Amino acid sequence: MQTRNTFFYWQELIKLAAPISGVRILYIAVGFIGMLFIAQLGPQELAASALVAALCNTVMVITMSPLLAVSITISRCYGENNPSAVGIEVRQAWLVSLGLGAIGTLLFWNLSTLLLWLHQPSELVPLIQPYFRGMAWGVVPSMLLASCYQIFFPIKKGNLVVCFSALNLAGTILLGYALIHGLGGLPLLGMSGWAYGISIINWILLIGMFFYLRCSKDLAKYALFDFKKWWDPSRLVAFFQISIPITVQFSSELLAFSVMNIMVGWLGIGALSVQQILIQCSTVALMIPMGVGQASTILIACSVGRGEQAALRKIGLAGLALVSLVMIGIALLYWLTPLAVIGLYLNLESAENIALVNLAKIMLALIAVMQIVDAVRNLLMASLRGMQDIWYPMWINMGLLWLIGLPLSYLLAFSLQQGQVGVNIGFLVAFTLGAALMLSRFFQKTAGHEYCV
Repeated sequence: MQTRNTFFYWQELIKLAAPISGVRILYIAVGFIGMLFIAQLGPQELAASALVAALCNTVMVITMSPLLAVSITISRCYGENNPSAVGIEVRQAWLVSLGLGAIGTLLFWNLSTLLLWLHQPSELVPLIQPYFRGMAWGVVPSMLLASCYQIFFPIKKGNLVVCFSALNLAGTILLGYALIHGLGGLPLLGMSGWAYGISIINWILLIGMFFYLRCSKDLAKYALFDFKKWWDPSRLVAFFQISIPITVQFSSELLAFSVMNIMVGWLGIGALSVQQILIQCSTVALMIPMGVGQASTILIACSVGRGEQAALRKIGLAGLALVSLVMIGIALLYWLTPLAVIGLYLNLESAENIALVNLAKIMLALIAVMQIVDAVRNLLMASLRGMQDIWYPMWINMGLLWLIGLPLSYLLAFSLQQGQVGVNIGFLVAFTLGAALMLSRFFQKTAGHEYCV
C-alpha cells in the first residue's frame, strides 16, 4: 500500500482512538458510579469503598495488562493479510485469559486476608470480604471479554466495543443498584451487591459476545472457533515476549505511584486531599493519550505486518502531535481556570480551605506540565510497542522512576522541605527524562525505515 502523509495518519488515529478512549471512560464510569452508590450506605461502607476501589483497580490493571499484547499480535497478522493467524492469536488469547482469570479469582478470594495482614481496620472485613468474593466470580468473563475486544479495533469495528461497554455500564447500574438495596425481589446484598452485579453482567455480555463472534459473517474468515489448533508454539512465545515486559512495566509504575502517594500521606491529611484532586484530574485527562497510544500501537503493528516501514515514523509523529495538542489544551484549563477545577472538590468559600485551595492551585499548575511530558512518554512507548521494541523502554522507565524519581521526590519533599511540590517535581524529572529518551529511541528505530527489535 502507498505510504500516506502525516495528516492521513492523524485522521486514522482519531478514528481509532475515539472508540478506544470511549471504552476506557465507560470502564472508569462503572467504578465511579459504584463507589457513589456504596458511599450512600453509611460511613463504614464509605471507608470500605476506599479500600476496595484501590485494590480492585490494582488487581484488574495488573491481570489485564498482558492482554495489551493481543492487539499487537492481531494487528500484525491483520497487516500481513493472514486471517488464519488472526484466529490462532484470538484462541491463544482466550487460553491466556482463562489463566489470568484464575489468578485474578484467587487474588480476590483472598484479598481480605491480605488486608488483615496489613493491619487495616478489622471491623471493615465483614463488608470487604463479600465484595471481593462477588468480584471474584466476574474475573474470568472480564478477561475473556477484554481479549475478544482486541480483534475489533484493527478491523475498525471499535464502535461495537463501545456498544458492549455501554451495555455493561447500563446493566451494571440497574442490576448492581437493585442488588445493593434488594429491589424487585432480588436479595439485599449491601455493598457486595455492586460486585455481584458487575460479575453477572460480565457473564451475560460474554455469552452475547461469543454469539456475535459465531454468527458474524464479517469474522467468518478468521475461523475463530476452529479448535483443531488452539495455539502455535512460536506465536505463543512471541506473545509472552511482548506481554511480560508490558505487565512488569505496568506493575512497577503502579507500585511507584503507590509509594508516591504514601509519601504524600506523610505530609498530612491536607496534602492527601489535594493529591486526591490531582489523581482524579489525571485519571480522566490521561484517557485520551492512552487511547491515542493504543491506536498508535495498532496502526504501527499493522504497518509492520504490511511491510510499510516508511509509515512508522509518520504514525508516531501524528500521534505525538495529537496528544501534545490535547494535553496542552488541558494544561491551559488548569493554568487559566484553576478555581473552576478545584471547586469541584473543595468548598472555595470556606475559610478552612484557603490553604488547601492555594496549595491545589500550585499543584494543578505543576500537574499540567507533568501530564504533558507523561503523555508524550506514554505515546512514544506505545509507538515503540507496535514495533515490538518493549524491553528497552521497560528497563529505562523503571530505572528512571525507581532510581531517580522516587529518591529525588523524597529528597526534595523531606530533606529540602519542599513538601508536596517536591514529591511531584521528582516524578516530573523522571517523566521528562523518560520522554526525551523515548523520543531518541523512536527516531533511532525509525531511521532509514528500520523497525526491527
